[in-house]
Amino acid sequence: MSSDKPNFLSQPIVKNIFMYRNGDPYYEARRIVINQKRVCNFDTLLREVTGGVQPPFGAVRNIYTPRGGHKVDCLESLQSGEQYVAAGREKFKKLDVLNGNVQKLRMSVSLCCCSIFSQAKPLPQSRIIVSARFLKPLKEPCPIFVVANGDVLNPAVRLLIHQRMLGQFDRILEMITEKMGLRVLGGVRSLYTFEGHQVTDGKQLESGQFYVAVGRERFKKLPYGDLLFTKPRGTRRLGIEPPTSQSQGGHSTARPLS
Repeated sequence: MSSDKPNFLSQPIVKNIFMYRNGDPYYEARRIVINQKRVCNFDTLLREVTGGVQPPFGAVRNIYTPRGGHKVDCLESLQSGEQYVAAGREKFKKLDVLNGNVQKLRMSVSLCCCSIFSQAKPLPQSRIIVSARFLKPLKEPCPIFVVANGDVLNPAVRLLIHQRMLGQFDRILEMITEKMGLRVLGGVRSLYTFEGHQVTDGKQLESGQFYVAVGRERFKKLPYGDLLFTKPRGTRRLGIEPPTSQSQGGHSTARPLS
């Protein structure tokens, strides 16, 4: 019989793995498809993972198992359907990304429910009493708008920073890096106001304000407000607007780029 007949054993091996970021407990695992035809060696795999998870620390150099932190150094060691951690040149940071957050959430909900039911008392059918702590206004997220350093052509990116994140400035920079994509090469390292004042703490962020995301280079002081939008504050649609003959309401007017 001819040996040219198709054989299912000769088909390329395809593996599906789920990749986390090293040291990032808020990052949801990204599915990476490994096709033997396209990913033929470990270096190619590292490039595929880098493009898939887009880590703020740059290129992926190492892959670890999430529980024991064992280093994976060949394609054959990867198991389809399993989870792994993508890291750069830094050491593996052990985080219980698989069960820790879920268990903490369940325990928090359980304790909250037990506390409410233990303090509850029978109420008359005609009266509803609401605890004073539920009457407190909820803290809304802080919306900010960010442009890339030296970029006066692309519109600003809008982000919602939750109140619990304001104390984690490094995490805020990572969020901005994810949103900005390739506009800031190497990831966002610092944040500035349009006037050139550096922001070093998330609590310094103002709701509805505009900022400049800076990478490894120095801050470039450009007339971002005049070139990108009409109002430097607010929630109007961003982009380059047609020039007007004069300013209105004390705000800067847009003018075309030279």
